[in-house]
Amino acid sequence: NQKPNIVLVATPKDPALLAKFVETLLDLARQDARAKGNPDPVESKEYRGVRGYKTGQDGAFAIVDGALVIGDRGETLKGVIDRSLDGPKAGPSLADNAEWKARRAAAAEGSLAWGLVRLDRLRALDPKKFQVPAQVPVPPTFLAGAWIDAVRKAPWASASLSWTGDRLGAELTLPGPSSGFPESLKGFIPPKGAGAPGLANPPGTILSASLWRDLSAIWDARAELFPPETVQNLAKLDGVAGQFFGGRDFGSGVLGPLEKNWRLVVAHQDYDALKPSPDVKLPAFALVVDLKADDDDFGQRLKVAFQSFVGLSNLGNAGSAEPKAPPLELGSEVFEDVTIATAKYIPKKSPATTEKEKDKDKGEKQDKAAVHQRHNSSPSAAQVGNHFILSSSLGLARDLVHAMKSPAPAGLDTLVVEADGAALARLIEKNRTRLVMQNMLEKGHDKDQAEAEINLLAQLVRFLGHGRLAVRDNSETVRLGLDFTLGK
Repeated sequence: NQKPNIVLVATPKDPALLAKFVETLLDLARQDARAKGNPDPVESKEYRGVRGYKTGQDGAFAIVDGALVIGDRGETLKGVIDRSLDGPKAGPSLADNAEWKARRAAAAEGSLAWGLVRLDRLRALDPKKFQVPAQVPVPPTFLAGAWIDAVRKAPWASASLSWTGDRLGAELTLPGPSSGFPESLKGFIPPKGAGAPGLANPPGTILSASLWRDLSAIWDARAELFPPETVQNLAKLDGVAGQFFGGRDFGSGVLGPLEKNWRLVVAHQDYDALKPSPDVKLPAFALVVDLKADDDDFGQRLKVAFQSFVGLSNLGNAGSAEPKAPPLELGSEVFEDVTIATAKYIPKKSPATTEKEKDKDKGEKQDKAAVHQRHNSSPSAAQVGNHFILSSSLGLARDLVHAMKSPAPAGLDTLVVEADGAALARLIEKNRTRLVMQNMLEKGHDKDQAEAEINLLAQLVRFLGHGRLAVRDNSETVRLGLDFTLGK
């Protein structure tokens, strides 16, 4: 197979400025080489009246007809020069391809950049490099089984990039399989008119995600989706489910009562209310899954399973390498007429303080003991209607109890993720001292350098503002859109 040619063409508004830019770039490369005692790194050759340059083993560039042309090798650059001087050779071109025309016409108006990749030709050129394996690890398959299949079989992919004063966006489109998605992937594709549930956005939300997934259907198709050794390991879940869910079969008795709606929330906590207050301030995480209405008993069994897991974690701590880790104390409370099962780490008792020496010249002080980051957590579970909430924090569980009484309506996207840069920047500020110290230890920076890097990180997430990722599946295309409403 012939090696593909890779070409980048940049057309400037001012050709004279481009020539000056190239000249300055070459001068800088030569000055750097002279300063280091190295030979001239710039190789220059003329081809058909056009001077080309090469500064390394790979790649070559030249100004061709007022545009900067960069090729992956010299022969590629020569081909572009020939085409510029002689015109295109007779025969079909990509611009005449019907699919190319259709995808180009569908690109958003005003796109900063647009492109189409022939995936079928890449796979033909180098199957080992561009072919998606028949079997992939379990986590990616559970999350993206249909999308992986689309990439594996798609003949092409198109992408566009747009950037205005307050918005940065990108879109990727793949065609759906010509014969439709196989039956084994029906758990990944919502039926027509259905999609992921509306996002949950309690106060202080940093990230919120919603996903349509039929885990029961995926479980039924596990023999077709996963290798035999994985299927054997998954079979062990039947025994575990029996212990925690009253002898229920995992597929029909545990996954069967679950609806297809899944929500994930990451949010700030009321850090001042945490007692004791941990040195590292972590956000709270929560998973919300909808339950089918025809199994009234299952929600209660989920609560009991939650309490059983808490008990097992305490037994695990007792035999761990950290025997003094505090246990989780089970409890419950009623919030807005909903009973929340919760647990919290029992604070360690402060050691008795010995009498200090009264000699003030020594200036001795008793160091304050560090508070472990586990105290960010107060695992909780609750059910609101058919919404089951599993949260790392009692505070977030309360907020979700309130939010899920009037949830946002579902949309048509299979996956939706939204993240707030300003909220994430606030989390960075909460942990600024610890992050600066970690930067100094790991990178060897002084304090000013470390603080500059943390400042840059906070500024970057603020600039990205509010981000939204959405994936929509249908019988014709798989479309991924990424948008940022830019901050300041």
